[in-house]
Amino acid sequence: MRMQTKVLCIKTSINIDDSEKIDYKEGKEYKAEIIGDDILIEDELSEMCLPGQTAKEAVRLGAQEKENGQWDDWFNEHFRFID
Repeated sequence: MRMQTKVLCIKTSINIDDSEKIDYKEGKEYKAEIIGDDILIEDELSEMCLPGQTAKEAVRLGAQEKENGQWDDWFNEHFRFID
């Protein structure tokens, strides 16, 4: 199931591969789409990107042990839902 929504960036995010590129700017609204347990957010290049994984997926992949770990923390540190 897909759900369209919007998020507000509350902390600027720099691209991990290119420190000159900003993926998300603080104070800007972005389109978002929730698909299952994942959320895609439109970045500064207008591409829909997965800005990290959900905690559930990170546990499934073995990236962390608990579902309240780094991926959910990262999202909550950078975005707030506005819809």
